[in-house]
Amino acid sequence: MKKDSSPSKVAVVTGAAQGIGRAISLRLARDGFSIAIIDINADALNQVKKEIEALGVQALALKADLTRVDEIQNAINRAAELGELTVLVNNAGRVLITPFLEIGEAEWDAILTLNLKTVFFATQFAAKQMKAGGRIVNLSSISGRSGRSDQAHYAAAKCAVISLTQSAALAFASQGVTVNAVCPGVVDTPMTVGIHEVRASSLGITPQESLARMVAKIPLGRLETTEDVAGAISFLCSPDAAYITGQSLNVDGGMEMN
Repeated sequence: MKKDSSPSKVAVVTGAAQGIGRAISLRLARDGFSIAIIDINADALNQVKKEIEALGVQALALKADLTRVDEIQNAINRAAELGELTVLVNNAGRVLITPFLEIGEAEWDAILTLNLKTVFFATQFAAKQMKAGGRIVNLSSISGRSGRSDQAHYAAAKCAVISLTQSAALAFASQGVTVNAVCPGVVDTPMTVGIHEVRASSLGITPQESLARMVAKIPLGRLETTEDVAGAISFLCSPDAAYITGQSLNVDGGMEMN
């Protein structure tokens, strides 16, 4: 039998060194993609690379500061050398818990840069490389669905990601590239732990109690796993999702229903 000489299909995942990004990378590796993972944390990134390679999948770890447009472009270009750039998952982001009146300019800029500006430019650079069948998936949040008094900048950025997803879907539809977003809820990650440590301190309760109050608001009655998020992204990158574009899918146990 003649060996298939076609280039491997490459999935790029930003913010892949831990949490949701790690789970997405491993899931897409199991789906048959070669994986290019990008993060600023080189040590953790290399550990994820080893996990991917243990699955028998080719992986490329790229350390980059994703708040710098030149480093985004360089990372995307290097990822494209691995094979046919087919998938981009814009996962990198951060949240800070700060009362509305206490958010300063530097904090505002930092949150909007990583959570929105990075998504725009990574999408722009990746789309230039993609052929028909390409998939871009952006990580928004249920925080982008409604206001947040103690994370107004994060909520604004994640709301804007939904709008950006729709604009990109229109821009790239003619080249056969779909663009969608996923809006996770309360995910069992270090970031969620940090959120409830801050909120608990202001409320005079334990972080565990703060988290329990949030979980009580989830109709399905449990914390979201990183694999829950990765599964939705796997679907959006699959042939079954070929006719879906410009959509933002809540993956949150029923917290938001819109």
